[in-house]
Amino acid sequence: MVDEQNDDLRDVLAEEQSRGTRRKRFDAEERRKLYLLRQGVLKAYRDRDEVALKVALLAAGLTEDSPRFAELLKNFRAAISRLPPK
Repeated sequence: MVDEQNDDLRDVLAEEQSRGTRRKRFDAEERRKLYLLRQGVLKAYRDRDEVALKVALLAAGLTEDSPRFAELLKNFRAAISRLPPK
């Protein structure tokens, strides 16, 4: 019985230790970059400004040739078209 409790305790301790190693830590520069991207996209959406969106995406490291860039631009245009007129 004591051996079973020790085994259970070891399992719990091993699980607790492994949980701490799974988390990815963000560095300050990455957080800043994400914050600026988020702010740029929100501003572009509020202003309905496609050029501002392109600038934000390029600043985030995407290239105009990438499929992800084209997909995000397409989604932006679709979202803007659903907004009521200014």
